[in-house]
Amino acid sequence: MLHGNHSVCSMEHKNQRLDKLIFSVIIVASYMYIIEYTFKGLYWTFVIIVSGWSMITIFILLKNRYETDSTSIGVSTSYSRWTNTFPSIGICLSKARITDDFTDAVNKRFPGGKQPYTYVRTLYDYLFINPNNLYIKPDHCKELNSTCGVDILEMRRELFPTSCRDFLDKIYFAGKLLPDCEKIFKFHELEMGYCFLANNLMDYESTEKMPLLYSSLDKYRNLRLVLKSGLVYRYDLYVHSPEDLPYFNAVTYAINEEPMIHSFNVEEIHNHDGVIYEPVSQRLCKFPSESSIKGLPYSFSICMSLIRSEIEMKICNCTLFSHKDFSAMNYCGVKEISCLETGKLAEKVKNYVGNNIVCLPSCVEQQISPVGSREKRSKIDETEGHVVEIEIASPPAARYYRTVTQTKLDLIVGIGSVIGLFFGASLLNLLEIISFFFKKFKTMVVG
Repeated sequence: MLHGNHSVCSMEHKNQRLDKLIFSVIIVASYMYIIEYTFKGLYWTFVIIVSGWSMITIFILLKNRYETDSTSIGVSTSYSRWTNTFPSIGICLSKARITDDFTDAVNKRFPGGKQPYTYVRTLYDYLFINPNNLYIKPDHCKELNSTCGVDILEMRRELFPTSCRDFLDKIYFAGKLLPDCEKIFKFHELEMGYCFLANNLMDYESTEKMPLLYSSLDKYRNLRLVLKSGLVYRYDLYVHSPEDLPYFNAVTYAINEEPMIHSFNVEEIHNHDGVIYEPVSQRLCKFPSESSIKGLPYSFSICMSLIRSEIEMKICNCTLFSHKDFSAMNYCGVKEISCLETGKLAEKVKNYVGNNIVCLPSCVEQQISPVGSREKRSKIDETEGHVVEIEIASPPAARYYRTVTQTKLDLIVGIGSVIGLFFGASLLNLLEIISFFFKKFKTMVVG
């Protein structure tokens, strides 16, 4: 009997141990399932977050590259086949000395008496006023109207030429005498006064239609001018890109009795057709056709001139010249000119443009580098008037090309490639993710 009871107890003890073992296995299996289930959830959550972050980062990089690096500038050196555009040449009339013609023009406006020299001198200064020459003595005009008793713009029209034939005796290009200067120099009234421009986009639709062109095969690459002397005005010479104009911050070269040769090197920049369709914020330049004023090409100098006019109106309620309004309604009187001088006009314009970056360069702007100036006197020059020569020291050996490196289509293709990398190329993983969430949803609903 004892042996039988002992056997029964042993069996019960084994059953208890087996139950505990089974229970432990179930507990461990449950924990393993929970751990595996949780790990899978964390794993896929991590994968989704990392993938999403990577996609967003690449999208941002693609967008930034498209916005900041959609154009590039390359260099070509096949210069033997090029036809190059000679720089635009500007000749503006500036203050020289009082002549009898000017004194007579003043006196005839006041019949019955000869005007004092101080008054004549004041009118002479007023006649040549421009943003770089604001010197005038308004005290000599106290008892007169705002324009010192005369119509100063009408006096300009009377005394200043509007045709180059009135002051230009001869013109040579590439060693050849040109018969008619009016086919080269066109008259324009600008902020620097009465000016005559050659090879400028103000007068031609494109550089291809300009009269002054040259190539590397040409023996002479120069423009030689012979100008009259002894007049009421002298001449300031400007050498700039064809879309630019003479303006207050440009470099000038005086034309005087000494025959001078000014040498330059010129490099051109050309644009592929698609560049103009890129946003201005990406190419960081403007084409001549993108002007805010109809009939006026865009250029850095014109932009500066427009801002100068706006600042003149702001600080002194007048302007010396405006591309937007050619009427004399807001033209500065002698008191307003003193206001501009004390208001440091040029400094204000430069600071405003520099701080606000409002004037971008032109997309077709020539890179003109001065080589030097030298005197060249000959027996022929001694019998002529003022002689000045502008020469290209050496033909350009390089030409720059602005091209589009990334268009909107390239951006779309790049985005599609990224999507394909993370989704299209991982279709099985995507299906596995869908299956995982489907099982999770089924477990929550069914139990």
